[in-house]
This record gives sequence, structure tokens and C-alpha cells, in this order.
Amino acid sequence: MKRILSTLIAFLMTLSTLLGSSSTSFADNDIPSISAQYAVLMDYETGEILYDKNGSQKLYPASTTKAWTAYLVLKNVPDLNKKVEIKNIPPVEGSSMYLKDGESFTVKELLEGFLVHSCNDIAVVLAQYVSGSVEKFVDLMNKEAQAIGAKNTHFNNPHGLPDENHYSTAYDMALMARVAMNNNIFREIVKMKSVSFKATQAYPYERYFVNTNKFLNSNEKINYKGKQIDIKYDIVDGIKTGYTDDAGRCLLSSGVKDNMRLIATVFKTKGNDLYLDSRTLLDYGFDNFYSTTIVNKDNYIGTKKVMFTKQNEFVYEPKYSYKVVLPKGTKENDYTTKVNLNKVKLPIKKGDKVGTLEVFKGKELKNTIELVATSNLNSIFSFITENQVVINGIKIVAIALVSLITVTIVLVIIRKKKRRKSNKNIYSKKRNIYKKKRKRR
Repeated sequence: MKRILSTLIAFLMTLSTLLGSSSTSFADNDIPSISAQYAVLMDYETGEILYDKNGSQKLYPASTTKAWTAYLVLKNVPDLNKKVEIKNIPPVEGSSMYLKDGESFTVKELLEGFLVHSCNDIAVVLAQYVSGSVEKFVDLMNKEAQAIGAKNTHFNNPHGLPDENHYSTAYDMALMARVAMNNNIFREIVKMKSVSFKATQAYPYERYFVNTNKFLNSNEKINYKGKQIDIKYDIVDGIKTGYTDDAGRCLLSSGVKDNMRLIATVFKTKGNDLYLDSRTLLDYGFDNFYSTTIVNKDNYIGTKKVMFTKQNEFVYEPKYSYKVVLPKGTKENDYTTKVNLNKVKLPIKKGDKVGTLEVFKGKELKNTIELVATSNLNSIFSFITENQVVINGIKIVAIALVSLITVTIVLVIIRKKKRRKSNKNIYSKKRNIYKKKRKRR
């Protein structure tokens, strides 16, 4: 009996150990703990939020502001090779390129110095170049931020220096980072490890700047999951740092792995905890979620037979692909689609909207995508129905026929009235004759 009890106790202890180790492995999937006061992790393609810590609370964005400033310069300046002459630049606090009156740089060169070295003097130059004044450019910043859904943001300058009326949220900054990273030139610049400028007559020294983002170039170490590892992280390709006393350490990060891009925004932390927190969030996203395509624009083809057309049918496709982010270990089986085609009105041109594709998760409508024609669709009577000369000719003939019929009807009516009047007169004369004959009798 004692032997049986000992065996049973040993078995229970072993089972307890196994259960304990199992729960430890699942702990890796728990929501991460970070020191930053505000943070958001967003999937770049879908905009879905995978992590949120005080993401909608007001904060000071410091120089992460420059990401939005740079994007708006790219959006509003068609020729980046245009030279900008430096003149009458006012003094600006903080990091600087030390621009001098009389120097000239292309817009792209200024953007490189601006984003790599975080130069506040360049912010003023670019704002004035785009809008004519810093004030007007700030109005543009706020207008464009509102347009993309950054509703809790108000900028008061283009560089992020301290200002009570210059604020945002971790979520809004993720939105703006996502939009900015959609610009290819912006992407190229924010991943540059360094930038240099040759000496000029006004500034006779070479300017050489290393990117302020340590994810791109630092040899420093951080303690990550119990190990000393490099801050430099190869999956990170931008985007912008920031710091003031009030804002603390701030960072917008973009990381790419397994055909998935994530945007991490981390605000108000200290020292290199900025990179520890940002890496923690990026790894959490890549380790626990995956991106999958529910509707692939390139592979989705629909057709519809249409009688009395030259092509006999028209082909349509979704206007864009639709992706979702799912926890690893789950599948996209819950998603279904429903096609709603419009009533066919000929002619149909390539790119015309011909219906919608509804995407459902279970019974919940998740998205509605326009369906567009991939080619033209013409009636077999198109020579008549689509030839403007013929159509105009038909209209003229129709108008002429209607006019002729109208005139004919009017003439017939007039003729009938005349006949009636004539008949009435004849009848009246006969009646008078008859009356006279009766009187004679």
C-alpha cells in the first residue's frame, strides 16, 4: 500500500512539473510589459492594432513630428531636385545642420539631413518653402492629420520643440507613420545610416551625420530576455527618434519580417529602454501574429455572361487585395465573400465600377471592396448606340419626325375645325331656306 501511495505521489509530482513547464511556455505569448508610458503596435497593411498602452492619451511627440513634416514636403513638392537657397533663416534651438545664408541644397538633400540628423533649422526652411510661412505649413500639418483620422493631434510647429499646443497620441503617430511609410522616397531616407554634405563657401567644413536611430547603426548593447544583445536590429528600416525633457525618449519604428510590416510607437521612456521597449513590441507582433490574404486581387477573377455584346461576357476583379492579421495557430476559414453585381449598362469601360465584393467573418461584415471591369464591354449595336455622329443623326431625324407629326396633327385639327364651321354654315343656310319656304305657305 505504501509503495502504491509513493508511486502515486511521484506521478502527481511529475504531472505537476509538466503542467508547470507547459504554463511557462505559454507565458511567452502573454502581452508584453514595457516601461514606456505610451505605446502602440500597428500592422502596416491593415492598420489593425496589436498592442495598445495608453494609445489615445495626450503626449508630446518631440522630433517624431518630423516624420509628418517630411511626408508633407514629399507630398507637396513634385521636383525634389529643385534648389532651395538659404536666406534670412531665424535662429532655432536644438539639433541643427547649421545652415548659412547663401548656401543652396536640393529639397531631397534637406530632407535627408532633416530625417537622419533631426535638424530643426531645416524644418523651418522646408516649411517656408512649401507653404510660404511656418504658420501656413502648420495649418497644412493639422489639416492633413485630421484627414487621415488623427483626431487627437494638434501641431504648432514643424520640428516638435516644446509647446503646450503641440501634442498627439501614440495611436495618431502610428497612423501618420503608416501613411508616411507608404512613400518610397520617405522609406529610402529613414533607413539611411548616415548622410554627408560637402563644404560650401559659407560653411567650409564637411557635414557628416549619423542617423539618430540606434536600431540602424549602434554597437551598444541592451539586456533583452536575460541576454546582452546589440541594439542594432536588422529587421528595422526606420523611422524617427525624438527627445525633449517633457516628452522623454520617443521612437517611431518600422520592422519587416515574414512578409509583414509592423509599426511601433513608443513614447516617454528613458535611455536605451526606448529600444528595449520597441524591440519587445516588434518581436511580440512577429512572434504571435501573421498576415494572410483573404482576397487576392491578382488571383480573383469573376465573369458574367451578357447577351447582345461583342465580348459575350465581361471580366471583373476587386479594386484592391484584402489582408487580415490573425493570431498564430488560427486559420482564415471563418472568412467568406459575397458578390453583388450592378445592373449592366452598356458600354462598360475598363476600370468602371461594376459591383461590390463583401467580406464577412462569420455573419459580421468586415469590408466592402469595389469590383471593377478588367476590359471593355460593348453592344453588338455599338455602331448605333455608341457612335456619337450616328446618335446625333438619329436625334435629328427623331426631332424632325416628331415635328412633322406634330405639324400634321395641327393641320388635321385645323382642317377639321374648318370643315365643322363650313358644315355648320351650310346647315344654317339650309335651315333658313326651309324656314322661308314654310312662311310662304
